[in-house]
Amino acid sequence: MVVLETSVWEIDYLGWSGFHIHHACHEGKNLPHIYVDPPKGTKFSAEEEGIIFITHGHPEHLIGAMEYLTDITVKSRTVIVASQQVCQYLAQINQRTNVDFIIAQPEQQLKITAKISVQVFEWHHMPLLPPGVGAALRHIFQILRKIGTAWRIIRMSLKGPKGAGKMLGYILRLSGGKDIIVYGEGLHRRCQPEDVAAIGRKALGATLLVASEPEDIAELPDLIFVSGAHEAILYEPHRPWRDIFELPHANLQALRKVVMETGINTIIPNCHTGKAE
Repeated sequence: MVVLETSVWEIDYLGWSGFHIHHACHEGKNLPHIYVDPPKGTKFSAEEEGIIFITHGHPEHLIGAMEYLTDITVKSRTVIVASQQVCQYLAQINQRTNVDFIIAQPEQQLKITAKISVQVFEWHHMPLLPPGVGAALRHIFQILRKIGTAWRIIRMSLKGPKGAGKMLGYILRLSGGKDIIVYGEGLHRRCQPEDVAAIGRKALGATLLVASEPEDIAELPDLIFVSGAHEAILYEPHRPWRDIFELPHANLQALRKVVMETGINTIIPNCHTGKAE
């Protein structure tokens, strides 16, 4: 876990596409803890209220919430914000009584608490294969080399909701004037810069969470720049799977250097050393 201080809010990177956002000051101890796509094994706050934002229904984005909703020892109130498809699925497995589900729709503005609101937008998922026939075939070959593992991942997906539901992004508006833009896995080489700029204009100077795959490294600096963000947090969302299938990793250090040259503060959470670079 890595703690990144942004204003009076702290952002902990949890691995995969998961984040934990919480107030850093004593005065904010009663504010809810915010989670985005919490992965398996996430340690949730046992006492404070929790708000979980889920971007879409792929299994690695759901499994932490699924564990939390089936833990009947949790007494604190939990709010789940997700698409209709994901909310319906999680409601079916929920074993607790103190859980509220909020169905989010693109272009919607939601007041979650007195000090936390959100603006919802829609995005398109990053491509699953790299560009070019040769690169795509090599990618598929690496996966087929470990077909047993690939099949277990597919089976895990089949146990979830039928389809991933809408791909939802969130502009989190927190007390103290802190804005965080959550793209999920929707910032990539097929994005149109004007679309990214339009979303960015709704929260200029925000912190931008950037899922970074190696195939998108060339396009990401321009997309981050036009977003109008003050700060970017770079992470590799599928790193565990890339390790398993021996696929190339994103060069986050090189990406960080280019983005920093545009004047945007850029952070890489390093889960192995416990430090933010």
